[in-house]
Amino acid sequence: MNILQVGAGNFGTRHLEAWKRLGLVDHLWVAECQEDRRQVARGAGVPAERLVQDLAAAINQVDVVDLVTPTTSHFELCRQALEAGKDVFVEKPMALTSDEARQLVELADRSRCLIQVGFSYRYHPAAQRLKAEIQRGTLGPLRYLSGAFMGFKRARTDVGVMHTDGIHFLDLFNWWLDCSPTQVYAVCKDHFGRGLDDLSIALLTYPAGTVAKVESGYLQPGRWNDRVVPGAMTTKEVTVVGEQATAEIDFEAATVILHDIHHECRNGIWVPILNGSTPIAVESCDPIQMICRELAAFLEAVQTRHPPLPGPVESGVNLAVLMECLYESSRRGEAMAVEGLSPARSE
Repeated sequence: MNILQVGAGNFGTRHLEAWKRLGLVDHLWVAECQEDRRQVARGAGVPAERLVQDLAAAINQVDVVDLVTPTTSHFELCRQALEAGKDVFVEKPMALTSDEARQLVELADRSRCLIQVGFSYRYHPAAQRLKAEIQRGTLGPLRYLSGAFMGFKRARTDVGVMHTDGIHFLDLFNWWLDCSPTQVYAVCKDHFGRGLDDLSIALLTYPAGTVAKVESGYLQPGRWNDRVVPGAMTTKEVTVVGEQATAEIDFEAATVILHDIHHECRNGIWVPILNGSTPIAVESCDPIQMICRELAAFLEAVQTRHPPLPGPVESGVNLAVLMECLYESSRRGEAMAVEGLSPARSE
């Protein structure tokens, strides 16, 4: 199976390393318009004859396409790949708007092609362990989820910080809860004057009444050195509060703590019942390992023709609808109902 990776910028180099770890560099083509970045790919082991300037130059030589380019280019590049009959892995977000995302899903259906959206945190062992604990009922009915994906780093120029960082936890929360929120309220600030948010707080209400908050930003300090963006700091933490127990995840430290604590009403007073806190062992997983796992899952989906996870409706169309609602809520300064979601598929 020959692979075309489009884009070899900062995150593109992470995909290059992932393909290398998967032992697939000999099957890899790279399309990149900048000569210096093509040379980075050459240094990663991609033969010179497999380095091209654009997707069209290699699309007929490959079986699948891996898009690691700015969000503003996703729709057009996905369209070209799908029209050529290629299965596509595209880094999040799948498209800039929900209308573009719907068009891509319709085109994929007509072309009988697969699209997998790149949400690597679904492939982190801590996220998967928490999903299993939720399904087991360990935490009981979920009451509140809180996530912080933030830290000092360079500001991306294609989308705002909620669209590039906060979206990871929005996708995780939807996945853990098996649904999308019904109402949102957001505050997005553009301190840099770029027309893009550099600080965002999203509040979400889900169908069963579960409340969630996602904070993202370039202005807040992080606890760790960022392993993806050189010279940056980062915090990537979530708390999931259930009726029976609470879980905390620090993705950078690869730690999960389960607090066996709940509240009971005794003599008219709600008091915490403290049964201790237990670290849950999970495998350490660096960003390249997460990318390796999602790319391997994509290739398996291509080979088996089973729908990939996450799929283009759940984490493409519906997440784009959610992002539009959040930004509109911030513009209006009021809560908004989430409308226009597409029916869920067995993705």
